[in-house]
Order: sequence, then C-alpha cells, then structure tokens
Amino acid sequence: MRNSVSIIFQSKPEQWGLRGDPYLWDELEQEFTDISLPCSKMCFIGHFKNHFHKLTNHPFDTDTDSFTMEEYDHGGMSSGQISVRFWRERGLPLLLKRLEKISGE
Repeated sequence: MRNSVSIIFQSKPEQWGLRGDPYLWDELEQEFTDISLPCSKMCFIGHFKNHFHKLTNHPFDTDTDSFTMEEYDHGGMSSGQISVRFWRERGLPLLLKRLEKISGE
C-alpha cells in the first residue's frame, strides 16, 4: 500500500460536499491500491474518471451537480448523495496536489 497511489487518500478532507462523499472516497482509496507509484497526473485523472464511473454508474463529466447512491444511504436527509461539484472543485484537485507532492512533479 505504501507504494500505491492509494496513499494520497489516507488523510481525509476536513469538509465534504454531501454525506455520500466519504463513502465514495473510501471506495476510491481501495480502487487505487492496485495502481503503483509513480503515476503521472494524466494517468491518475484517467484512472480516477474510470473508477468514479465504475463505482457510481455516473460519468465524472456529467452535467448534474449531485446524485444519490442507495448503497451509501445510511439514513438522514442527504444520506447517500454524491456531490459532483465537490469532486470537481475540491476532491480531485486535492488528490492531484497530493500526488504532485509525492511524485515531485
């Protein structure tokens, strides 16, 4: 795990978009355990978009701001909702910054 891209997911963001985002974060971390470092930004973005689509059945480049994932619904008003806006504006940029830091790009 130390030599896999999943290391950039270990520290979670202080704020999320919606209540389903932490569950997606955890699943993405698991998906990236099989991807070794070093990994270029372009390679990471490709993997990220593929895994996002695979896990959510929604393309990352969708026109919607949010959608609901039943498997992430654990009760509450916004439970299970994924904020695409969070992933575009905060999640992915944070991960890319961390990748850059450990890759020395």
